[in-house]
Amino acid sequence: MKILKIAFKNINSLRGEYEIDFTQEPFLQNSLFAITGPTGSGKTTILDVISLALFNHVPRLGKMSTNEVLKKGAILTRNQEDANAQITYQCNQGIFTSRWEISTNRNGNLRDYHMELINTVSNEILDLKKSDVPGKNEELIGLNYDQFIKSVVLAQGEFAKFLQVPKKERGALLEKITGTDIYRRIGIEVFLRNKERAKEIDAKRAKIETFREQLLEEDSFAAKQKEAETLAERQKELKQSIEQFTKEIELKKKLQVEEGELQKTQKELSEVVSLQENFEKEKGDALKHHEAIQLFAEELNHWQSLQEKQKEKQTEITRATEALEAAKTRRERLTQQLSEQFKLTVTPTDFPEKMERYKAEVRALIDERNALRTAFETSKNPLQTAAREFDLRLDLKDLKGFETALQEKFTKTKSAYADLENRFDLKNASVAERLAAIQSKLKNIRAAEKAHTALSTLETQRKERSKEHVALQKQQAPLPEEIKQLKQQIELKEAQHTAKQKTLEVAQLQKQLEDYRKDLQNNEPCPLCGSLDHPFAAHIPQEENGLKAAVLQLEHELKTLNKELATKESSLQQLTQQTQQLEQRIKVLDEELSAQQTTFDAQFKNLMQTKGNATFNELELQLEQQEQELNSAEKLQQNIKTLGQIEQQTSDLKALLAKGKKIAASISAVYSGKDFEQDVSQLETSWNRNEQTAKQQEQLLNAAKEAERDLAKKLESLTVSLLDQLKEKGYDAIEDALQMRLNAATAQTWKHELEQIKQDALRLKTLRNKLIEEIQILKDTVGETPLEALQEEHQKQTEAHQQNEHSASVLSRQLLNHKDNLEQIRKLQKQIDQELESSKHWQVLFDLIGDSKGDKFNNFAQDLTLQQLLQLANKRLMRLTDRYQIDQPAEDEDDSLVAIDEHMGGQRRSIKTLSGGETFILSLALALALSDLASRNIEINSLFIDEGFGTLDPETLDQTLDTLEVLQAESSKMIGVISHVDSLKERIATQIQLTQNGQGYSSLKVV
Repeated sequence: MKILKIAFKNINSLRGEYEIDFTQEPFLQNSLFAITGPTGSGKTTILDVISLALFNHVPRLGKMSTNEVLKKGAILTRNQEDANAQITYQCNQGIFTSRWEISTNRNGNLRDYHMELINTVSNEILDLKKSDVPGKNEELIGLNYDQFIKSVVLAQGEFAKFLQVPKKERGALLEKITGTDIYRRIGIEVFLRNKERAKEIDAKRAKIETFREQLLEEDSFAAKQKEAETLAERQKELKQSIEQFTKEIELKKKLQVEEGELQKTQKELSEVVSLQENFEKEKGDALKHHEAIQLFAEELNHWQSLQEKQKEKQTEITRATEALEAAKTRRERLTQQLSEQFKLTVTPTDFPEKMERYKAEVRALIDERNALRTAFETSKNPLQTAAREFDLRLDLKDLKGFETALQEKFTKTKSAYADLENRFDLKNASVAERLAAIQSKLKNIRAAEKAHTALSTLETQRKERSKEHVALQKQQAPLPEEIKQLKQQIELKEAQHTAKQKTLEVAQLQKQLEDYRKDLQNNEPCPLCGSLDHPFAAHIPQEENGLKAAVLQLEHELKTLNKELATKESSLQQLTQQTQQLEQRIKVLDEELSAQQTTFDAQFKNLMQTKGNATFNELELQLEQQEQELNSAEKLQQNIKTLGQIEQQTSDLKALLAKGKKIAASISAVYSGKDFEQDVSQLETSWNRNEQTAKQQEQLLNAAKEAERDLAKKLESLTVSLLDQLKEKGYDAIEDALQMRLNAATAQTWKHELEQIKQDALRLKTLRNKLIEEIQILKDTVGETPLEALQEEHQKQTEAHQQNEHSASVLSRQLLNHKDNLEQIRKLQKQIDQELESSKHWQVLFDLIGDSKGDKFNNFAQDLTLQQLLQLANKRLMRLTDRYQIDQPAEDEDDSLVAIDEHMGGQRRSIKTLSGGETFILSLALALALSDLASRNIEINSLFIDEGFGTLDPETLDQTLDTLEVLQAESSKMIGVISHVDSLKERIATQIQLTQNGQGYSSLKVV
């Protein structure tokens, strides 16, 4: 995985937008760069941007959310409305850009953060939710957040401490550096799991002991079982005795109830007998008379019916007579209306014939009037419409005034047309012919004007391109000489650089010899020449640092000159290309201008000769004026024709009005109403309905009189026959018999009442006899013992039964508890056995790795981690230096780590004896080893070192930077050094510099 570019806006103190492109200069030539700036300027913000854009995670703050941004006041720069972080990286699957952003809404509140992942090659946004983006980055890179941070940010400073601490502290520090506290947590978790398991088993064993304490002794259990059997037998006896007493008590109570019922029944029977006697006194005679008269009920009912019908017919005769008189009155009124409104005299016999002749005569007149009215409206509406077009108003009450105004309009229109006719000689050519000629001229002038405008536009473009061409030539003129001078300067600088580089190489060879001279001792032979005298050992040259600085300065100057040369050459190339393009464009414009001018001269030669000094616009206005006047002449022609038509239509309308007045007078002579059809229809309907009513009432009157006579005869005959029969029964008149007859409903009610009294008396007598028999049987069955004595004995037996039942229940509960306790003990023991079997692995794990602090497993794991880490570190050391290897101390050595000095024959030395630069090399190797370990064989080509430089002395710092240069050269990695040490700026040419503005904000630039 390699970081190609990072970009961000308003992150922490860095206000504004920034981009660092590692694929462009100066990073292409220098993959070792420094991130410099004062404390608090935001140097580590670059690391925050990387982790935020990839994982939504910041090393010092943890996982980010909108609430976290608000709560911690981090990420979003103070007083800014939005922020974003973006990283472009290359991995095995391609090149991707991961982006994180957050912003405020119009109310100033933070929106939720957003993340997206883009395939940079295809420019396709992957279809992912924001929460899925960190996981997808992890999948593409092959590392999670913790592994990525350990792989990219080297923990060199931590390992510098790690190398020198005692063994007791080394494990804890290694745990912190590698983030392998999981082993400690596993050991603690095993301890807690095993402890919980043992706690659960102990709790169950305690329950078993509790249940054992509650068990009965064997002798006690047997005695209680025997006692329970005795109580059960006694309970049975008591139950039988109670049932017997209960039965006797119920019989005694039943006897008392039935004796009470007997008394109640005898009382009710007496009341019913009394009720029957009262009925006979009050209603008996009337009911007997009614039943005697009922023998003649049919004849009496018929006699009453005939009387009622006779009265009804007499009423009908009266009503029919009155209705007939009313019909005669209405006939007289309708006859008068016919005479007054319709000028018609009729009688009931000749009304239909006279009315039909009259309707035909009037309808013919009305039809003729309607036809004239339709013709009038048909003529009037078009005339009004036509008149309005000439601002004339048709007033039927003042037709003469309308004709006068029409004649004036006619005269003016003819006069106006005569003027235009003379001006345009319209007698020899039509208006249409004159218009066609003018429109043809207009079309030709407009085409000429358009072509002339196009020529002017081309001429303007030709002048502008010529000005641009002159300006480009001025810019281009000095560039060849400037490029020539730059090339000469570069040749000079390259020669100086080559000379300095060779001098530096010689100095470096001398330095290697001087390193050996440091180890020479007086009076000891030199390993190379055997001399005992070493005169140069005390005078070691110190020129190398100055040579390196000079070489770096020359490289920087060469880079600047080459960059300036590339810029000048690029500018010259661009200007040359632009000049050629302009010349080509000018040539094309000249050709177009010439061609269009030739076409214009050929097409519009005659027009240009005749137009004189007038402009195209003036000619066009003149012709448009003539066109308007000819259109007016054409309109006047049409108006003259239309006015003649209006004159004729006015004359026709006057004739229709005269005919209409004559017909109206004829209608008024025979009809004085407004709506003939409605009036005549209403009168005919009223006349016919009245005649029909009179006829019906006359028929009803005759029928009623005939029916009344027939009813009188029948009533007389029935009266004689019925009266003879009633006299035999003691009634002198029919009315007397009717008076003694009861209402049917009353008679039925009384009969029902008497029947109910008789039934109640019979029912009560039967019930009384039954109760007497049952009471005698009960007296023979029950003993002589009083009810109170029986109830008292029953109460005693019941209390004894309850006491016995309570004792049996207590005893049964004790025996049942004993059995339940035995069952609980069995179940708990089974659970303990199963738990012990199923959780044996926790006991095994506890014996091997478990303890309350997690030290047992953590120490074991850290030893393995340290072995693996040292193996990887030694592989790294072989590339950085051939002198040292790192090893764990032997039992007889100091408990700090050991450095094996290969230059001293494999001598084992305590790390504490190493110089600062040597310690840095070893700690760097360990940090790289941790990066290798964390990245799981995934190649990470971007590294950052964020600590350790501020404490190094100048000499050690030089050694450290030499080591970093070797590391960068060996691995081809991009290495960023984060520090505020000023001397770094002199050694590392490529820098990302951060500066503060005094207001809490910082800015960034790449140099």
